[in-house]
Amino acid sequence: MSKQTIGMLVYSNPDYYPPTVNAVHLLSEHFDVILMGRNQDPPDVEYPSNVTVHRLGRYTSVRERKQASPRAKFLEYINFVAQSRRLLKGVSLIYAYDAYAYTAAYLCRLAQLQPIPLIYQSHEIGDRLSSLSSLSGWVQRAEQAWIHQAKVIIFPDKDRATFFQKATNLKEQPVIVPNFPLKSFFCLPNDWTSVLQKRWESITLFYRGTISDTSAMREIVTSASILKNNVCIKFVGFLNETDAQELESWVNHLNMSPNFSYLGTLPYNDLTHKTLMATVGFALYKNTSFDRVACVTASNKIYEYAACGVPVIVSDFPNYREYLSGEPWVRFANPDDPQSLVSAIQDILSDFENYRKMCLAARAAFEQKFNYESAFSPIVSHIKNLVDSQKFLCV
Repeated sequence: MSKQTIGMLVYSNPDYYPPTVNAVHLLSEHFDVILMGRNQDPPDVEYPSNVTVHRLGRYTSVRERKQASPRAKFLEYINFVAQSRRLLKGVSLIYAYDAYAYTAAYLCRLAQLQPIPLIYQSHEIGDRLSSLSSLSGWVQRAEQAWIHQAKVIIFPDKDRATFFQKATNLKEQPVIVPNFPLKSFFCLPNDWTSVLQKRWESITLFYRGTISDTSAMREIVTSASILKNNVCIKFVGFLNETDAQELESWVNHLNMSPNFSYLGTLPYNDLTHKTLMATVGFALYKNTSFDRVACVTASNKIYEYAACGVPVIVSDFPNYREYLSGEPWVRFANPDDPQSLVSAIQDILSDFENYRKMCLAARAAFEQKFNYESAFSPIVSHIKNLVDSQKFLCV
C-alpha cells in the first residue's frame, strides 16, 4: 500500500536548517515527501529516496538575493507561490517553515478543492514589523492575519512562542520542539572515549555556527590569549566579509595567528568529526536582540556538542540557567567578558577525570533526552492523525 504524500516548504535552502532536515527524515518514515525550497547554493544533504526535492527558481547566491530590488523580490516570491501551487496538488498536508513559506502554503491551499491541514513551524522570530514597501513587510502581516488557520504551530523555544502568541493573539499555546540533533546523524565510533585523552593532550577551543561579534568571536580569541597555554582555536561557520576582517585584525593584534584556524563553512555531516575532536565547545550569544536571548532550546549547536560528548560554555542568561543548570557538562559565562570565559574553561579543564565524566554525561544526556527523535515524536503522531482524518473526509 502506497504512503500518503505531504508537502514541506522552506523559502530558503532547506539544507541550511538541521531541524528541517531532521523532520524530513523522520516524516519520510511514514509519508512520501515533496520538499520545496529556493534554488540557492549547491545541495549538501542526502535525503531519503521517497523525498522529492524541488529547488525552485533561477539559481542565485544569498548575496545576490539580498542585493535584489524590491520588485525582483516580489516577482521571485510570486513565482515561488505559483510553482509550489502546482507541485502541491494532491498532497494530504502542508508543513511550512517561517512566514514566507507559510504565506505561500496558505495561498496554495486556497486553490485546493478540499482544504488540507497546515502546519507552521518558525525557525526565527523578529521583534518588529518591516515596512510595507518590502516583501517581508507584506509577508509578516499575512502571517499574522492567517496564522490562526494553522492546525499546529511549532516553535523551538518557549520564550519565542510566548512572544509570538502575544503578538498574534493566538488562543492556543504553540508546541515547543527544541532544535535537538538527530541520533542517527551522530553515531559515534565504538572507541570514541579514546578520543578524550587526545582532546586533553591537545586543547582545542571550538565554535560552530554563524560567526560575528554577537557570538563573542573576539572574546573567545581573547580568552585563549589569557590562558597562556598552547591552546588551538577553531571556528567553523558563516562569516561575512566585514566580520572576517575584524576577526583577522583581532587575532593578529593578540598575536594568536599560530593558534587560530578558520575552517570556513562545511556540510553538516562533515562537522561531526571536527566537533568530536574539540576539547571545549562555545555556544555564546550576546544580549543584542530578543531572538539571541530566547535561544536556549533554539540553539542547535549546544546539543550538537552534547551529541559529540563535548562540554560546552553558554551565555549566562536566566533562561539558560533555568533550563541547563542541572547539566554537569554545561558551564555559564558572560559573553562580553573574556575573563569569565577563562574561568569557565579552567573549570572544565581542572582535572582529567572530571573532564572525562563531563564528556560522558554530555553524550548520555543527548541519547536520553536532547535528541530530535524524542522531541519530534508527538508531532509525527499528530500529523499522522491529521492525515488519517483528511483521508477519511475524502472517502
